[in-house]
Amino acid sequence: RQRRGHGKPVMRNILLHGHIFKNAGSTFDWSLKQSFADGFLDHRDDKPMRLTGSEVLERLVTENSDLCAISSHHMTRDMPQLHGVNFISVNLLRHPILRIRSVYDFERKQKGVTPGAIAARDKSFRDYVAWRMQPDVVRTIRNYQTLYLGGCHRSIDNHGVKGYFSQVLESIGTGSLLGIVERYDESMVVLEETLRDVFPGIDLSYVAQNVSAKSGKGDRNGDDGVAEAVAELGNLAKTVLDENSFDQALYQVACLELDEKIRSIDQFSEKIESFRARLQRKKKGIFSRIAGA
Repeated sequence: RQRRGHGKPVMRNILLHGHIFKNAGSTFDWSLKQSFADGFLDHRDDKPMRLTGSEVLERLVTENSDLCAISSHHMTRDMPQLHGVNFISVNLLRHPILRIRSVYDFERKQKGVTPGAIAARDKSFRDYVAWRMQPDVVRTIRNYQTLYLGGCHRSIDNHGVKGYFSQVLESIGTGSLLGIVERYDESMVVLEETLRDVFPGIDLSYVAQNVSAKSGKGDRNGDDGVAEAVAELGNLAKTVLDENSFDQALYQVACLELDEKIRSIDQFSEKIESFRARLQRKKKGIFSRIAGA
């Protein structure tokens, strides 16, 4: 909870998590729920958020005085201007090639009837990706992260993506916070240090949620996973890289930003060691409760 002063106007801080599909958002939301309890809202009414997101946020904040954090798969970039309210945007980014593999693995095990789930069940990884590269198919794995952070919810070609990319870079420079899925623990420590002034009790340690099983072919969350996916894509890899050039550039910028913030934090190595000790205690606590149930 946010601490209030005595006799002074208090700025109300609201954390907004843009839950990007297959970017560890469920794990981050789990931590937000642990930290904020009823002050956290996992917002699932997607259509209004896409169409009138600013109005949705204004209503949620004004009608729920204890609200501290909101997560949405379609978090708006159009923030309402509310007196005494400060919105803090947080997004997690993933290496675009690793994200493509995760999207495929997730959709393949779904029993739904969405075009993506049907295609993933019926097609090999390469054929699924080839289908997703078609211009008339939703851009789920084509510069999706850039467009998400830019607030684009419409069909667009790569020429149009460039304009959104410039907007996203500007927002990063003006306070939008980013984490990296492949560097999750480091990202959480940086976010804790960044947010602690406004959320003194924030604890982003976690028990991983909604995690796909790893293959036996090495680490699918690192360089081995990228190399494996590129090899499997064969001559389609160039198209995939071209169609994700802005996501790749955004990812590199975010990694550089993370490196810079880590360098600015005193005793970072000790803090990440402490964070990982919290992880182990949290996992043991969860397993102990399950065993005793």
